[in-house]
Amino acid sequence: MKRSDYGIDAPGLVRKMFLKGAGALLLILPAAFGFWPSRPWGVILTILLLLCAAYFLGQGGLMLYSSLIGKLKERERLLDLISWQGTERVLDVGCGRGLMLVGAARRLTAGRAVGIDLWQGADQADNRPEAALNNARIEGVAKRIAVSTADMRQLPFSNESFDVVISHWAVHNLHEADDRTRALSEMVRVLKPAGYVVLADIEHHAEYAATFKQLGLIDIRHVGDSPMTAIMAAASFGNFRPTAVAARKMPA
Repeated sequence: MKRSDYGIDAPGLVRKMFLKGAGALLLILPAAFGFWPSRPWGVILTILLLLCAAYFLGQGGLMLYSSLIGKLKERERLLDLISWQGTERVLDVGCGRGLMLVGAARRLTAGRAVGIDLWQGADQADNRPEAALNNARIEGVAKRIAVSTADMRQLPFSNESFDVVISHWAVHNLHEADDRTRALSEMVRVLKPAGYVVLADIEHHAEYAATFKQLGLIDIRHVGDSPMTAIMAAASFGNFRPTAVAARKMPA
């Protein structure tokens, strides 16, 4: 039986982590043949290289765990933040291989989920529309989803056309703050009154919350902190903290 495959996030970075860790271990080999400097410098160099190897291999391992296991658990926790009726129209911004898109579609009965992306392979391994559609077929929701190519800074949808807007680890790929603000403004524009937005990412959470407040959203809160989040944040010196900001649009 086929299983859905939501890919490795940032595959190039994961590869670099493992290569750097393996490189540090290889550099220790000269010690076995007596080529290291005499004590204490040889011992110090060996310890430093072991620490480097442990750090890079550990980072790579955490990223793999997050891609293969952690994000599936996170998906359900994030979707549980929404009071589903089953008839919602959902937009997944930066849907990739369909992690959140398919998860949302599984909670729909008469609703529909739409995913948009620019399909960049650097963000996710084998990132393409066909991968999202295939995962939807495997999980039995193909009739409830659609995908298209679009830029989150200029969404091709009319105002107030979605009940729910979700995004998972996508907005941080916009490196300029002005671009991120445009993307969030577009999410709010297409969101219906009283609609939900759940924006999960690895950084910029305070910025997102402040932008949503400026755009008039209510019930803004940070969600998703866990022991694993703390471990990832500590291991990356604060550069990788996968949490989310949830909010609602003011009712009409």
